[in-house]
Amino acid sequence: MILPWLASKTGVSDHRAEELWRAACRQAEWFTGKRDDSSYWGVVLQNLLDLLEQERLRAYPLLVWPSLLMQGGLQYWSLLTQHWLLAASRSLQSGRQR
Repeated sequence: MILPWLASKTGVSDHRAEELWRAACRQAEWFTGKRDDSSYWGVVLQNLLDLLEQERLRAYPLLVWPSLLMQGGLQYWSLLTQHWLLAASRSLQSGRQR
């Protein structure tokens, strides 16, 4: 029920919002390595909000694109860094338990 509301709030079609929802779920599963726990759903929601915001910003004029590309790149590298740090901490923890 909240997805159509978010879609209309950001000016995205319901069909596109469903596609973004599935992408957010895939990203969250990749990031957390889990499915159906509170951390997973928190990451799904944040990813969905970020994706909806990116869709909303696509309508901006070309003069805004350089800053949007930089912002998207920073968000991507931040997510990637968090993923690798989480994976490294998990491997260190499993190494200590042996």
